[in-house]
Amino acid sequence: MAKPAELLRDARKRAHLSQRALARLAGTTQSVVARIEKGQTSPTWQTLERLLAAAGEAPTVASDLMFEVPHMLSLSFGQRLEADRNLTAFLAAARRSDGAPMRVSESEPIIALNPERILRTLAQHEVRFVLIGALAATLQGFPLATPDADITPAQDHDNLERLAAPLRELEARIYTAQSPEGLPFDCSAAMLARGEIWNLVTAAGRLDIAFKPSGTAGYDDLAQQALHVPVYDATLFVARLEDIIRSKEAAGRPKDRLHVDVMKEMLKRR
Repeated sequence: MAKPAELLRDARKRAHLSQRALARLAGTTQSVVARIEKGQTSPTWQTLERLLAAAGEAPTVASDLMFEVPHMLSLSFGQRLEADRNLTAFLAAARRSDGAPMRVSESEPIIALNPERILRTLAQHEVRFVLIGALAATLQGFPLATPDADITPAQDHDNLERLAAPLRELEARIYTAQSPEGLPFDCSAAMLARGEIWNLVTAAGRLDIAFKPSGTAGYDDLAQQALHVPVYDATLFVARLEDIIRSKEAAGRPKDRLHVDVMKEMLKRR
């Protein structure tokens, strides 16, 4: 089974493209292509899909990425989260020739994800939440990187008060594709109670809050079967792969299709 570096390099050579030419077609820089092909960064699915499409090839299938799972499972929980942040850290540090932050796509953040800071801060304020999404899957050996953290907190007033405090500490702002640096946000329990979903950018990267993720009934539903994972001197509630799949399938977003395929393959091989 080929690695992302091999998949991209082989696709580029079959298309008779140089790294520079492929980067131009994909709207990125040669250094991005070079780092991926050297295995120095682990691309998100969206990035790999975009580069393969630029080379004129269909995206890889889930089984092509399963080679990474044994490696991820050999790491500690903290190391798995650290491995996940490699790509976003590189993107945040990279700059275009005009000095502006370089991003492979508009969905990738300017501020690199720092899961340790986000999760430690939430734990220190005793926020009751379940870690969901791709980052939760990463703790279970998922081999694809994600640019954000997703959580489902309990919605009672006391917990919303506890949640508001770390959001202020992390300088949370409203994230939009048009304003990736974030818009002003009143980090209060009253404000949090007004919405079901909050897409935020913080001083530690993207943080998405979904009180009732698609296909679920929220915190109580997910916490009931959640894994209890010791990481960063705390025990996190982490959604099971089955529940992550359930939510992603219900959401029906095209960008989730490979994530679901890989997670199902992981369950089949478990």
